[in-house]
Amino acid sequence: MSTSTSNSCPRCRGERTETQYQGKEAGQVIWSVLHCQQCSFSWRDSEPPESISPAKRDPFFNVNPEEVKRYPIVLPPMA
Repeated sequence: MSTSTSNSCPRCRGERTETQYQGKEAGQVIWSVLHCQQCSFSWRDSEPPESISPAKRDPFFNVNPEEVKRYPIVLPPMA
């Protein structure tokens, strides 16, 4: 896994993101799964702009990274 600062998080706009997986075809990367280390959001870079572009994403689904602790953990981390 690699840490990237070029892909900001669509949910909190954090810059601490990690590439968790890359889908490849004929040796070329077709899509990537990214994970935000600030708010724990994961997304594919191939999703529609309405889901991953901060300019087109519904602000209702965004979070303030300074308030992340106020959100409950829905699924606890696997041990």
